[in-house]
Amino acid sequence: MSTGTLRKNSASFWHVLAQGLMANGPLGSATTALTAAAAFGLGSLPLAYLAGIVIVFLWINTPYQFSLRLSSASGMYYFVAKGVGTEAGYMAGISYALYYLFLIPANSLFFGILVPFLLGLFGVALPSWFWLPLAIVFLIPVYLLNIKGIKLSLNYGIVTVLIELVILLVVSVVIISRAGDHNTLSVFTPHFASGGLSGFGIAMLVAAFGMSGSTAVVYLGEEAEAPAKTIKRALIIGTAIVAAMYILVSYAFTIGWGPLHMGAFAAANIPGLIVIHNYLGLGPEVVIGLLALNSVIGINVASTIVVSRLLYSFGKAGLMPQALAKVDAKSGTPVNAILVLTLASLLLIVVVGLWQGPGAGFIFLLLGATMAEFIAHLIGNAGLMSFYKKLGKFGFVRHGLLPTLSILTILVGLWTTFVPPAFPVWIAAVISILGAVIGLWQVRSIRARNAQRAASIDASLATIGQDGGA
Repeated sequence: MSTGTLRKNSASFWHVLAQGLMANGPLGSATTALTAAAAFGLGSLPLAYLAGIVIVFLWINTPYQFSLRLSSASGMYYFVAKGVGTEAGYMAGISYALYYLFLIPANSLFFGILVPFLLGLFGVALPSWFWLPLAIVFLIPVYLLNIKGIKLSLNYGIVTVLIELVILLVVSVVIISRAGDHNTLSVFTPHFASGGLSGFGIAMLVAAFGMSGSTAVVYLGEEAEAPAKTIKRALIIGTAIVAAMYILVSYAFTIGWGPLHMGAFAAANIPGLIVIHNYLGLGPEVVIGLLALNSVIGINVASTIVVSRLLYSFGKAGLMPQALAKVDAKSGTPVNAILVLTLASLLLIVVVGLWQGPGAGFIFLLLGATMAEFIAHLIGNAGLMSFYKKLGKFGFVRHGLLPTLSILTILVGLWTTFVPPAFPVWIAAVISILGAVIGLWQVRSIRARNAQRAASIDASLATIGQDGGA
């Protein structure tokens, strides 16, 4: 079967930056995703996001350092394989694929929750089961945008992300200005946090997790213009924009809700829209709610780009069916990989949604995504240290200390998220762990039984990435 290659130089710097910002979903995340950090940070939520920047830059140091010298459509799969070997690289790749694979149906379930909420503002009540067709329909625009080509997907991203950031800026300024005497710098101290410094520490980790989506840019290594320069710039600038946005919005929403009442904020389904309603009224709330839905579409578009490029790379390597590496001549996209991912997302929506319900299913999938990302980060940090040692250019701080500190924060995150294990949280965690273990077993099994195929897999690394850069 002819597989083809992705279209080179099809994504400018602005496209790559849009990929990183879309992956964070500025408006959708701001209106809904502050609740997890708020549950621990409470009125100290703005400080949690401010302090979380340190952890975020620890986490993005690894893809940044790799991107200085390597670029590939397979991102961390290629990076870690160059540092440690194909087995570890495939484990990292599988983990990142699972992370985004869980995220796509999770966001679809959220769509099925948010639409009835918005319609309820006008007294429209949908049947309780209507979340299912809504979640399924949500996959259609994501599929169509991706199947038509990366330039269309990322042009959409440039426009929508710009609109989202402007809206968040305006909304935050309005809330802060109308709050008047309620504005206070006390929210930048940890004394509001649940459980004191320990609760604040957890809030800081959760905040950092929510700001780390810009790493999605590294999967455009085969399609970006001048990837050695473009990707590292987009990674830093995108993360800085997202961090600034979260600090501003978390301050505005905390002041708008009231620092002493943030427990209720954390317990609300969509607290950001409630604050917007209180300060701007019903009309802006509905408009921003609709744009938040569009923001979640953007997250899924960016996630689909990542997973489809990983599946494409796995297909080219012979680790998965070669059909996954088929690239459409007209659009330049891995069409089979996108289709398989969409069908897998559909299956997860139906199975997890019917098993847990849309709300609990959303949380279940997010926890699975969290475990998968933590595993991938751990492997990636180890791979970075090994890569620069092999290269003979190991720097103690950049390639030793920072990855080590990143590993420590991830281990703390694993402990606070999954210990003690609870049903069904442990199932989501085990699925992600099994994915990485099965990947390791698969490569080792191939090496043990078919030396020629194993050599072909190793050689394929030369065709899915390039070395060079600073």
